[in-house]
Amino acid sequence: SLVEIRELLTLHGLAIGQNINKEQELEPTFAPSDLSPEERALIEKPVADLNLSVRARKCMARLGITQMGELIRRTPDELLSSKNFGVTSLNEIRGKLDELDLKLRND
Repeated sequence: SLVEIRELLTLHGLAIGQNINKEQELEPTFAPSDLSPEERALIEKPVADLNLSVRARKCMARLGITQMGELIRRTPDELLSSKNFGVTSLNEIRGKLDELDLKLRND
C-alpha cells in the first residue's frame, strides 16, 4: 500500500513525488582543499559525538546522516520533513552545532 511505500521512502530520507537527485543535492559547497586540517576533522566527525536525544539520533539514522558534513549540508526543512523530527529536535541540533560554530544549510 502507499502507506508502506511512504514509510520505506521515509526511512531513506525520501518522499513520495520527490524528484531530486540526492547526489546532486548533497554536493559539498566547499572544496576539500579549502579546509584546514582542523576543519576537515570537524566535518568528518561522527554525528554520534553530538550526544543527541534518542529521537534526533533515530532521525539522523533514518536520513543516513553519519558525519557532521552530511548534517550541515541539510536545510532545516529537509530535517523537519523526516518522520518524528520536529522543532524541538531541530532546536537541539542547532544548539549542538552552534557549540561547534557550525550551522545547517540556509540557516
